[in-house]
Amino acid sequence: MKLAFGIEKLDEALGGGLDKDSVNLILGRSGAGKTILASHWAAEGARKGESVVYLATTMGRKSCESYLGKMKFMEDVFSKIHWRFVRIEAKFLLPLTPEKLEESVISTIKMEPDEVDRIIFDSVTDMDKALGDPVLYRTALRYLSRLCYKNDITALFVEEAPLMKEWSETKNIAESVILLDILRVPDGYARALRILKKYRTAHPLDYIPFEITDEGIVIKDGKYVRKNYEFEYRA
Repeated sequence: MKLAFGIEKLDEALGGGLDKDSVNLILGRSGAGKTILASHWAAEGARKGESVVYLATTMGRKSCESYLGKMKFMEDVFSKIHWRFVRIEAKFLLPLTPEKLEESVISTIKMEPDEVDRIIFDSVTDMDKALGDPVLYRTALRYLSRLCYKNDITALFVEEAPLMKEWSETKNIAESVILLDILRVPDGYARALRILKKYRTAHPLDYIPFEITDEGIVIKDGKYVRKNYEFEYRA
């Protein structure tokens, strides 16, 4: 069973959407459109009557309502999503054990895990910063993934891609990874996404151009391919 984003061309590239009961990742730098793409997935779940929890660590309730709440794809479903606006602190996670993390998640989502169909963690980068140690962060991700698998929750992690250092271990834990980027093109810059991996799916490897409009993310025709130090658009 596939859990779609509600974006036709992206869902087609993903083989119908994200696999049910899987752990997935949206990765990208600031301003690339990670939160909007994750919100599309949340909205589509709510539209289909699923129980959707969105944990937002970088966005406040007011900005969420005035920005995401006004987008066309959120019509009639914004209030159906269980929005949770939190600030992650190490004291809520340490000492790090599966029981401690599960207790923290339950107190945050204010629901039992087995009542949730889709969950978005936006962003797990804040958990990484709060723990301040790559080994602890990797362990926390493993516990979090185990909690989702145990309760048949399909999870979508959102993570900030670092500018100068190596990417975290999150991409290795996830079953699918979607990279959002801002590419240098001959006439300036352009947004594009790339499916880095998707288990059990023969997906495209090229950069897929998209725009952010008041309707949300709109996938464009064609693709971007690297040419020297820039990317070139091809129909």
